[in-house]
Amino acid sequence: MRYRDAGLLVVLFIMLVAVTQLMAVEQMCASGESDAQAVLQLGRRVEAVRGALQHPEAPDALATIIELGREQRYYVMVRGWLAWQLQGDQSIASASHDQPPDNISARIKLLNEAIRAIDLE
Repeated sequence: MRYRDAGLLVVLFIMLVAVTQLMAVEQMCASGESDAQAVLQLGRRVEAVRGALQHPEAPDALATIIELGREQRYYVMVRGWLAWQLQGDQSIASASHDQPPDNISARIKLLNEAIRAIDLE
């Protein structure tokens, strides 16, 4: 059960790294050094979202996800990430017949709220 969750996270992380690297190359080719700072900032924001998903009980977790997800440039990336994470967590919850782990339940709640918030924007 934990291996499946870890596997999904690894796949998502690899996808995000690849997308971020492609965006970084594209941006650096377009205008050089100033865009390197933008790429670095995006990386920091992606890491903040990852941290929010790892700690869904944090007070700023929802706001962190929504902040990046509402940007038109990153909506598809964030929305896809959240959907995959939600699907994996729901699978874990359904496999835990009686009582899913607390962190999974909290993350499912956070993911539903975040998806709804960025979709309604």
